[in-house]
Amino acid sequence: MAVVPPLTVIEHLHDLLTDVRRHVPERSIRWTSPERWHVTLAFMGDPDEDVDEDVAEHLAPLEQQPSIAQARLAGAGAFGRQVLWIGLEDSPALDTLAGVARSIPALVRGTGVVPDRRAWRPHLTIARLRAGSPDVLVHALAAYRGPAWDIDELHLVRSSGGAQPVHRIVASLPLQPV
Repeated sequence: MAVVPPLTVIEHLHDLLTDVRRHVPERSIRWTSPERWHVTLAFMGDPDEDVDEDVAEHLAPLEQQPSIAQARLAGAGAFGRQVLWIGLEDSPALDTLAGVARSIPALVRGTGVVPDRRAWRPHLTIARLRAGSPDVLVHALAAYRGPAWDIDELHLVRSSGGAQPVHRIVASLPLQPV
């Protein structure tokens, strides 16, 4: 399950990263494509495609969730020395998303899908480092604060591929208008 920011949010971050990219040797980093940017709510492994419809049906109660107002990408961090990400601003929207993320394992029980049990770390992956330390980039992006948007839809996303995965939305769950 994931949240896909709207185009205006993607473009804002992309414009900032265009400036940052000029100062980073391409051989040391692999930037993720903006078309793949999303915030994962629950990673559910790599199940067979034939469970997608069943999983989507089990997630249907999320459609009763009201739209989530004023989410915002903000700050930066790294997982280890390889994954560079932009986070979500600490806000009521983040608290609501955390509750949604916590509800997903119970909703998909019985589908054969086993969600990752690690604590949810809201982030949007922007790059994978091949060499060097992410510290300079994390510092350069730490003050980032993107435009706010209302989350009115959640997506069941299937990832395939290896180093450059393709993310395909297999189901969308509209949230209730506020």
